[in-house]
Amino acid sequence: MNMATCCVVGATGYVGSYVTQELLKKGYQVRATCRDPKKAQWLKTLIPDAKIELFALTLTPEGFPADDNPLDAIVSGCKGVFMCAGYEKQESSTIDFMVNNAIAILNAARQNDGKTAVVLTSSTGSTNPPEAAADALKNELDFWSDPEFQKSKGKFSPAAKTLMEIAALKFVGRNQKNEVVDESAAKGAENVRLCIMNPSWILGPQLQPGDISGNGLPWFAKIAKGDAMKEQVPNDSMSIIHVEDLALLHVACMEAESASGRYFGVNRSWAWEDILKALQGLYPAYKMPPKNYEELNPVTQFDNTRRDTLGVELRGLKEIISDTLSYLKKKGALTG
Repeated sequence: MNMATCCVVGATGYVGSYVTQELLKKGYQVRATCRDPKKAQWLKTLIPDAKIELFALTLTPEGFPADDNPLDAIVSGCKGVFMCAGYEKQESSTIDFMVNNAIAILNAARQNDGKTAVVLTSSTGSTNPPEAAADALKNELDFWSDPEFQKSKGKFSPAAKTLMEIAALKFVGRNQKNEVVDESAAKGAENVRLCIMNPSWILGPQLQPGDISGNGLPWFAKIAKGDAMKEQVPNDSMSIIHVEDLALLHVACMEAESASGRYFGVNRSWAWEDILKALQGLYPAYKMPPKNYEELNPVTQFDNTRRDTLGVELRGLKEIISDTLSYLKKKGALTG
């Protein structure tokens, strides 16, 4: 049995709970941070008899100073640290939250004697250059959003992810192409191996008990019920991944000692027309809106060469939608 220890920051969240579950399945000991351990006891039921400790930790936009960082003790001796905590408000404090807490985690990992993999959950919102052609083949090294442009449009959440990634790479002495450009910073963080996961629309069952939370699942439920996207089929595309597959990619980043830098956390992008047809085929109660276009706009293209080196087999569109529908029906959010 694997007795190495890992830390999941934001373990009760949609992605964090799956990362926690996958680590426990593999036999890792997990230190899980959450705002209130009393309300997070359900994490201990994910894998019976697994070793998990809950730590109270409230993240704020201010982060934690390097000389008084509660993460130091939590992260001490960990093989891997996963930042799965999110903050999605479209305001400037979102930027402070993502950047400052990522740096606090990296600072804590740097205190370890052994090599520590730090995996940050970001999004594809950081991979959209304003000048990129609609049919461009996106890759992780060259495709970066412009955070100033994002802020000017009021898109503080994607700007926060972009700036978090840039700051984290700078912390380990690397540029946006993941090249070492600051030897001093790289040497100061030589025991830290940084990976960044870039997902988009995440679907699949929610592990956290209680109401359906977050953005992705409620939006999918509204679409399936005909309360959203009911006027017409968008002439656009969406990138999707199953939440469990995304968690497996996170863990693979930690386990692959050669893994470094950004990785697309998507299966692929599908035209909305194909997504809604798949939904209709699996959920007959759904009534697809009209398609008011003749020629389909380009579907977002990803070069998944880097992602595929992680060796995770990903679920396809129908399986993702079927699994999500089953969960929503079980929760009473959908009927039929």
